[in-house]
Amino acid sequence: MKFLVFISLIVLGWYVLRWLQQFEANRRVHGQRQGGQRTGAAQRQQMRATDTTVCSHCGAYVPSDFPTACDRAGCPFPGVG
Repeated sequence: MKFLVFISLIVLGWYVLRWLQQFEANRRVHGQRQGGQRTGAAQRQQMRATDTTVCSHCGAYVPSDFPTACDRAGCPFPGVG
């Protein structure tokens, strides 16, 4: 009797693993159909590299496409500072 329970647990585990693998494969295919767009936390984690410029007054590095002023007087960059 113990042997039959053991074999049935192994078979049940095998079917659960197959189901999980099929579920993951369907999820990947579904994601590719949407153009590979990321959503949620994965999208927020995606970072973009940008060029930087050195401030001639204080030496801080600021983004070239949107430089912001530092807290020091006479900063060459416009913006809130």
